[in-house]
Amino acid sequence: MLRIRLRRTGQKHQPSYRIVVAHKETKRDGGFLEIVGHYNPTTEPRTLEVNAERTQYWLSVGAQPSETVHRLLFSAGVTTVEPKKRVTVPTKVEREATEAAKKAHVEEVKARKDAEAAAAKEAATAAAAAEKAAAEAATAATADAGSN
Repeated sequence: MLRIRLRRTGQKHQPSYRIVVAHKETKRDGGFLEIVGHYNPTTEPRTLEVNAERTQYWLSVGAQPSETVHRLLFSAGVTTVEPKKRVTVPTKVEREATEAAKKAHVEEVKARKDAEAAAAKEAATAAAAAEKAAAEAATAATADAGSN
């Protein structure tokens, strides 16, 4: 099976890559069939040059791009199939935002429960007062009925 992948060139701490077509089993910097482009991530902006015609040919005969090469080819417009999204670990900012949202939710639930408890207490107090008033009215009515 053929792969379109990156082959590292350049010095230490100054990576640059060739985009090559190679057999899947060969080593990263081992033998290859053809160079179809190059990529330099250290320049600003990043340099990417791809021979679109040869890349399309290799894709048509069954060569599979690596995940990174697929993203590069999509950004260069060589392929129209969008690469899969990477599953990544959340950043510190994202973790803190999630934690803050959880705390806010817990506080909101607690405040709602406190409000419900206070409303229930007020309702119980009002019911007790109404019951007491009804009992006093009944007592007064009995006393009026007994005096007649």
